[in-house]
Amino acid sequence: MRKELAAGAVAAGLLLTGCSTGAAPADQPPNGSNRAAAAKSLEVSDPCSLVAPEQAKELGLDQEPKPADSGGKPGCQYESGIPGGPGWGVFVAADAERTFQQFTEAEQKAQKLDIGGYPAAKVNDPSGCTLVVDVADNGSLLVSALVRSGAPIEVGTSCDAAKRTTEATLKTLPAA
Repeated sequence: MRKELAAGAVAAGLLLTGCSTGAAPADQPPNGSNRAAAAKSLEVSDPCSLVAPEQAKELGLDQEPKPADSGGKPGCQYESGIPGGPGWGVFVAADAERTFQQFTEAEQKAQKLDIGGYPAAKVNDPSGCTLVVDVADNGSLLVSALVRSGAPIEVGTSCDAAKRTTEATLKTLPAA
């Protein structure tokens, strides 16, 4: 019995020592990401290349994409329908300055989900739906959509539109 207690104490001590080193468990990357899919590169020379023209057409985004800036982040604005009329729009950016973890720590109301093996967080409010996706250790993919009144029923909600655009963008982003 004493030998068993001593062996248990040694094992517990080793376990605690291993946990106190701050090292990430072997099955988890050091950045704490839970990505099941391969990391993507955020180095994109043309932000309007994030959604390929054929993908934009499949999504119903029928206006010419335009470089845009949202909150200091350069990206691209894609639109459907007449500006200000029925339709929807989406802003897409490869954000090399803010990681998924930083976004979720700052946005307490963010809801977590998975999109194609990538952890994502969404914030849905009256101004639309924003998705931030954990595609890289040094940044994230930002997709923000707004569905205007009178948009086609197949578009769905702003979060549906943002998710569909994210899925398309994940196919276009190059591997890290």
